Amino acid sequence: MAKEKPGLVKTALDELTYKVNGLAMQVQHELKAGHREVFYQRRLAEVLAQAGIAVEIEKRVEVYIDESLVGYLVLDLWVDEILVVECKAFYHLLTKDEVGQVLTYLAATGSPVGMLYNFGRQKLEWKRILHPKNVQEWHQYLYRELRTQPGAALPPLESITANTQISFSLISRTVTATPSTPIRLCISNPPLSSISPVPSVPSDPSVPSVPSVSNLPPLSASVRSSASSPLYTGAGVDINAGNRAVELMRDAVRSTYGKEVLAGIGAFGGLFDAAALQTMRAPVLVASTDGVGTKVKLAAQACRFQSIGNDIVNHCINDILVQGARPLFFLDYLASSRLDPEMIAEIVHGIATACRQARCALLGGETAEMPGVYQPSEFDVAGTIIGVVERDAILPRADLRAGDMLIGLASSGPHTNGYSLIRNIFEDVPLDTVFPELNVPLADALLVPHRSYLPVLQRALPHVKALAHLTGGGFIENIPRVLPDNLGAIVHVGSWDVPPLFRLTQQRGDVPRDEMYRVFNMGIGMVAIVAPENVALVQSLIAEPTWVIGELVPGERNTFLDAD
Repeated sequence: MAKEKPGLVKTALDELTYKVNGLAMQVQHELKAGHREVFYQRRLAEVLAQAGIAVEIEKRVEVYIDESLVGYLVLDLWVDEILVVECKAFYHLLTKDEVGQVLTYLAATGSPVGMLYNFGRQKLEWKRILHPKNVQEWHQYLYRELRTQPGAALPPLESITANTQISFSLISRTVTATPSTPIRLCISNPPLSSISPVPSVPSDPSVPSVPSVSNLPPLSASVRSSASSPLYTGAGVDINAGNRAVELMRDAVRSTYGKEVLAGIGAFGGLFDAAALQTMRAPVLVASTDGVGTKVKLAAQACRFQSIGNDIVNHCINDILVQGARPLFFLDYLASSRLDPEMIAEIVHGIATACRQARCALLGGETAEMPGVYQPSEFDVAGTIIGVVERDAILPRADLRAGDMLIGLASSGPHTNGYSLIRNIFEDVPLDTVFPELNVPLADALLVPHRSYLPVLQRALPHVKALAHLTGGGFIENIPRVLPDNLGAIVHVGSWDVPPLFRLTQQRGDVPRDEMYRVFNMGIGMVAIVAPENVALVQSLIAEPTWVIGELVPGERNTFLDAD
């Protein structure tokens, strides 16, 4: 696979990629992390056009296998008719899959270099990808990116070799110069004074214009048309807005489907083939439902919604993980005073992203418009997860005893708890304020998504006796939930570094220490309880720093905080 070697491998496009890089950095600085991919894609196209660089959005490339048209690829941006630009919005680092996607596009277009950007992190991540040297570097990714023609028969992937005749054809498209509409990012009404709107891009008759998000066609080609009832619309419910929201989220939802999903979006009920459970010895289904609390109010104020989708999925994943379960499928529920299709789609995009990362199907959900129940510009998100675990692997185990050790895993922030107190403490502080101890805008620090512990704990689970997810109730209430009646826990406050956000919150709100540990996770989002002899083993199986933060003692299902 071609490796990124910026500054070492010279190409004829170095001047162009340098300009595109600078404009991508401008977009990252302007929009910050936390939006759907489409916003960065459209905004980068706008600033490219403003700079006088020709750009096409979602350029199609037809794909032929053995002279038969089987489908097409879609490039995020086709710049100056030579450069492939792919935009992502991941909270995790770019992987070989995204690199393989760009390699496929380079093979399809003949472009010598492609630019891959990840706008989803606090700092722009980018890769410069060189044209693949041989077919093995990209053909394994072709089917991942191929959008098939209706009725097209694809040969088995394993039959695609270096000798298979694969050809491509770029679809020409005429772009008309029309006034550009600025990208719409916020639904707050009115927006907070602390949130700066995206500036309008002056139209330039000499430069092809870029369509904005607001006038783009739906992501799916098949749009359901349904005229809203005038009476129903007058009552505050817009059926057409609901239909558009479904169309905008359709592709993201379907991206989570495996062969187990028999019916998903659009059906009255999702269908999930459970036949694979027959291979388990004694499968036990585990279910959990939760929400993200008043964090949704901060998301609305900051006009950032994708992270809320990550929050609800990862929260639920962690809740069933403490019983040893892996997720099978997820159902979401979104309710608001007025349906904003782009906002709903952005939330669902975050939900789908988290589901894909956990190999969990987003099987279905509900989007409700309820004027009079919710205040204008307010919304709520909830979700239900179904997972499975072998009966003999259910946590907590029965052999918990005094002397077992508590291992703490780092949180990514407050996760989804304590936001009513946080909002009260920072009520008069603009969300773009940068406190020296945080070194990022307050909105960035508060809206970091609730992380999932499934990837880092999978290998260690067989050696863990119990897990406690530190959600509402913090240390004081959550650790006792997994203990028998004759045991308590001592937590050694000071055995890990409390992140600056919690220290700042405590200082500004003058919050007592014990109250902080009852409300917040204080930088520890998951606690693993293990036998003393297995501490080193478990820590070695968790691919990140962990801390021994306490131990079990005789008691009555309570948590004690020792002195700092």
